[in-house]
Amino acid sequence: MEKLTQERRRQLTRDALVDAASRVFAQRGFHGASLDEIAESAGFTRGAIYKNFEGKEDLFFAVFDRFNERAVNAFREMLDPGETFTEDDFDAIGRRWLEIIAGDPELYALDLEVRLFALRNPDLRKKLAAHALKVERTIADLMAEQMAKAGVTSQFPTEVLARVMLAASDGIRADVFIQGADHRRYVEFLEVFTAGQALVPPEAPPG
Repeated sequence: MEKLTQERRRQLTRDALVDAASRVFAQRGFHGASLDEIAESAGFTRGAIYKNFEGKEDLFFAVFDRFNERAVNAFREMLDPGETFTEDDFDAIGRRWLEIIAGDPELYALDLEVRLFALRNPDLRKKLAAHALKVERTIADLMAEQMAKAGVTSQFPTEVLARVMLAASDGIRADVFIQGADHRRYVEFLEVFTAGQALVPPEAPPG
């Protein structure tokens, strides 16, 4: 068996706490969740949380960051670098989006709760903005990577494209929870979004 180093043990503890926090936050909401319940669910004491996180907000953002990291990786695995998207590709991406981003009403309710709290709490608002910006940059990097491999360019910076895509995703997610689960809503956005970009190969240098 692999001998666990102190760093590895700490990482396993953090992972277990984030797993537990994800469940408890989703079930209880941000305000309803207690650190005692999270620690107990993970099989640790409350002290283990403070050894690894600053408190409830820090633990929440660990959940927030991991969710977004996994979502980005899930979409990255679906992309075929250098290939043009087809109708079937859009449909598959739409279904994956619905499953990951708009598949959990409790998680969506938690997101709304934290945003509302952040509007009334300047310190939390700054932290939430910083983490959201990190997600935006990750999406922008993924777009730049995919366009480079496909040999195409856009008239807009990838940061702008990422910001628009995230805003649209957020709005469509809200619509899905009200109107009903339909992945085609996101597919329609992708079709309009990609058509509007007019992605073209870069001009060859004069020779």
